[in-house]
Amino acid sequence: MNQFHLITLIVTLIVQQVASQCGGGRGTGYFAHESQCDRYYICENGQVVNEGLCDDGLVFNEYGNPSRLKCELPFGIDCSNRPNLQPPKPTGECPRQNGMFPDPRDCTRFIECGNGEAHVKSCASGLAYNRVNGNCDWPENTPECPAEALLGFTCPPATQRELQLFGNPRYAHPTDCKMLYACIPVTTDPSGPRTPRLLGCDDGFVFNSETGACDNPKNVRGCENYYGNTIDANNRYSLVASSS
Repeated sequence: MNQFHLITLIVTLIVQQVASQCGGGRGTGYFAHESQCDRYYICENGQVVNEGLCDDGLVFNEYGNPSRLKCELPFGIDCSNRPNLQPPKPTGECPRQNGMFPDPRDCTRFIECGNGEAHVKSCASGLAYNRVNGNCDWPENTPECPAEALLGFTCPPATQRELQLFGNPRYAHPTDCKMLYACIPVTTDPSGPRTPRLLGCDDGFVFNSETGACDNPKNVRGCENYYGNTIDANNRYSLVASSS
């Protein structure tokens, strides 16, 4: 290969690289870096004019309108072909300056970090923090927080009657009339092993283990006064929520 052809090849490669960085050589706006998920190029008319870096903990979302800079939490953003990240800048309980991270002390809590400031938050009762999608989730989807250990309940083998009547067998909570455990199959086999989920009846109702459904408290022995009773203007009893 002579010197002319070598120079031509180098120029061609440079042009192709710039084109790929700027949306095919015609782009204006923000475009993904080829190897680092939190870095991006700023382009004008297909030419790189600068580079940028998202705040620590955020990544560049390459999808959508390139005219708007999108540095976002990494959940749901595919960084598999540009996996590198800037070195973390931990502060206190925050592994990175921004993001949502599992609380190492309690799998039902998570640490929300913004500019290095940590806020510990809790999932609703019966749910655990899912570090993959950044949401509070059913515990069977969070390996760090097994449902049986979290809820203190193990699903008994389901009877054919229970499967026919309810699909997913339901069991009363031992101390709270409003709450119940629903046993969900962990495989496609409905007669196979099941994992519990903690569910609750709507306000004004309690769980009736005899029918497997939410019911008026007066129909459930031991739960008649769960909400307390009051007399309305027509001298009829109605249900009101109490602080219990």
